[in-house]
Formats: sequence, structure tokens, C-alpha cells
Amino acid sequence: MVKLLRSDGSDLEILLGDHKKAIRSMFVPLLVAFAVIELNQFVDTFWISGLGKTASEAISVSISFYGLLMCAGMGIAIGATSSIAFRLGKGDRETAGSMASNAMILSVAVGAVSAAVMFLFLDPALWILGAENIKQECWDYMIPFIAMAPALMAHAVLGGILRGEGAARKSTVIQMSAALLNMALDPLFIYVFGMGIMGAGFATGLSALIALLIGLRWYLKGKTAVRMDRSNFRLSRAAVGEMMNVGVPKTMQDLITNFTVFAQRIFIIIAGGTTGVLIYNYPFRITSLFNLPGKALENSMLPVASSAYGQKDLQKMKAAGLYALKLTLCISLVSAAFIFIFAEPLMSIFTYEGSMGPMLPCLSLALRLICVSVPFMAIKGIGASLLQAMKKARIPMYFDLIWAIIRLILFALSAYGFLGIDPFQGIMLIMVTLNTVGGFIVMSLAILHMNRLIRSSQ
Repeated sequence: MVKLLRSDGSDLEILLGDHKKAIRSMFVPLLVAFAVIELNQFVDTFWISGLGKTASEAISVSISFYGLLMCAGMGIAIGATSSIAFRLGKGDRETAGSMASNAMILSVAVGAVSAAVMFLFLDPALWILGAENIKQECWDYMIPFIAMAPALMAHAVLGGILRGEGAARKSTVIQMSAALLNMALDPLFIYVFGMGIMGAGFATGLSALIALLIGLRWYLKGKTAVRMDRSNFRLSRAAVGEMMNVGVPKTMQDLITNFTVFAQRIFIIIAGGTTGVLIYNYPFRITSLFNLPGKALENSMLPVASSAYGQKDLQKMKAAGLYALKLTLCISLVSAAFIFIFAEPLMSIFTYEGSMGPMLPCLSLALRLICVSVPFMAIKGIGASLLQAMKKARIPMYFDLIWAIIRLILFALSAYGFLGIDPFQGIMLIMVTLNTVGGFIVMSLAILHMNRLIRSSQ
């Protein structure tokens, strides 16, 4: 534990030093944290699958609402990571501390507003989706998230603040704490206390709150490079503005993505019913797990590239992005091959309950199709993070908006039978094609803007 929580001075030195060493130093702890978080998703799905097919369909539908609820929090977190690292690269710790404090204030306020909006619009959204037959189960799962939204959002933002100062190990501790607590509490609340699907949501919210308190204790005791003093624990227009230059486009990007996930369910349900949503979503539990190295690399690269930008070392910034890209490609190609070969045993994890057993062949086939796009989803994340480091966060936002419109139009054409193939199969093929092409485009845009930025500085 002492090694895991090494001094903040060492973290900062590594962040501002060699880019390869900095990325590697953050990659392993972040990968461990994301792996535990993803394992937690598996455990959630495992326990809820034991409640039967209806509960499994409800969590497949509800997960998009949870994503929408957390969009602003993830945007603030990315804005904090990029802006704090940029300021530390310039040697401005005071402004970095002000940004950290403002990010926490924003997370709680925005969390409360997001919860109120979700409470008001969940019923109409379920009606639009055509999922009224599982409305009660969806509400049971979402109520704890709505009630504890400020804590969930603040927990996500605190992780972003810690990564901004290079303290990936500390960020890992609070993420792992929440995930491990959730895994322990899931069966307790779901089955022992008889809360059913609501117990899964309550376990997640309570775990995030406890982990948040662990992280805040470090700041209260001054064990971080960035300080949250009483003097800077008030809203600053300048600090908020700089963070939101990245945070707002990232929030909008996530909102677009999650709204697309929500809207496309309408066409998936038309094409395959609520069972179609299950077949579409469950394989992503597997591919998300194998995309974790790419996710860890993009989150490791972002503060390194941002701090290099603050140091005005654009060659280091470019080198950090390309280094992360090479590692991501190597790992994701091997992962895609593994998923394709072992699709059936991987999906059997979720089909142990009687009503889920007949779903195994369809789920395995869907997983083999989806795994084709795994490397391209990974490089899209690297490209988006590099653009965020360059203060070009609007580019991935606009791209996702255009891509979302194209996706929904094509999904609608397929769902209503205008493409001349099975509606649900058409949707699956469209999804894989767009994810593949999208990864190429975003990474190409990142490299283009990086080279343009370097030329303009010479």
C-alpha cells in the first residue's frame, strides 16, 4: 500500500518527465482499476441474471439512462484532468488547486440537477422506448442512482482530478474501493435483504460514496500535489471556464453517445423486441473488458500530453499520442482474436439461469460480430484523448454528432425493413461498420491537427 500511494512529488516528477515512463507509470494502476470496475459490471450482470430474463432485460434497457445521468460528471472529470495537467506543466499549482476545488463543487451541483431531470423524464423515456412492460424493474434499478447522483458524480470527478496531477495510483485506490465494495454488497442487498434489482443500484451508490470519502481525506490531510484549500474552495469563473473548454464538449460528446444508445433502442426493440436489446448489449460486457487496456492507455496519455502542451513541448505531446496508439493497436488486435475464438464460453457466463440458456447461440454469434470492431473502438479513444489534450475537444464532439445521426438513420431503415435483410441482423452489421470506420476517422483527425499545431509553432 505504501508503494501504491507513493509521494505526490514523485508522481508529479514522472508526469512532467519522459513520456513513455509517465504513460507506463499510470497505465498499470489504471488498468487494474478499470479491470476491477469492469469485473464489477460482470458481477452485477451475473447476480441480476439470477433474477431471470425480465430483470436482465431491465438492466439492458436501464444502463443507457445511467450513462446519461453520469455524462456531465465524466465531462467535468476529463476537463479537470486535462486542465490540471496543463497548469502543472506550466508550473502553476495555485490555479490547478482552484480547478480541483471548482470541479468538486460543480460535480455535486450538476449531480443534483441531473438527478432531478432523470426523475422527471424516466417514465416518458421508457414509454418512447416501448419498454413499459418492464417499467417497474427499470425504476427499481434507477431509483438508487437518482438518489445518490451527486456522490456518484463527485466520485468520478475526484478520479479525474487525481489523474490530472499524475496520481494514478491514488485514483486507482478510490476506483477499486468502490468496485470491490460493490461486489461484496451486491449479493447482500439483492438476495439477503431481498431488494432484488434495486439492491444492485443501491450497492453501487453506497460504494461510490464510501470511496469518495477515502479520496477526500487525502486532500484534507494535504497528501496530494494539488491542494483544495478553503481559500480556493469557491467558484472561480476563470477556473471553471478553462475546465469547461474541454469539459463541455466532452459532456456533449457523452450525451450524444448516450442519447444515441437510448434512441437506437427504439429501433432495436422494433427489430428484435426487448430480447433484441439484451442480445445487442450483453456482448459489449465482454468487449468492454477487452477494451480496458485501450481505455487505460487513453486515460494515461491524456495528462501526459496535456502537461507536455503546458510545457510547450509539442514533439513530446505527439510522441506520447503515437506511443499510446502503438500499444493500443497491438493489445486490441490480440484481444479481438481471442474473443472470436472463445465467444461461446465467454457468453456462457451470463446464461446459467434457465430462461437465459436458449440465448447462448445468439449471444455468441453477436459477440463474434462485435469483436471485429474492438481495435477500432480502442484507437478512437486514443484519438479523442489526444484532441482533448490539444484543447480541440469540439472535434470529437462534432464527429460523434454526425456519426450519431448517420447511425440512427441507418438503424431506422434496417428496423423497418428498407435494407432488404433481416432487420436485427442489419442493425448489428451497421453498428460494426460504423464503429470500424469511426475509429479510423477520429485517429486521422487527431494526427492531422497534431501535425498542423507543430507546423504553426515552428
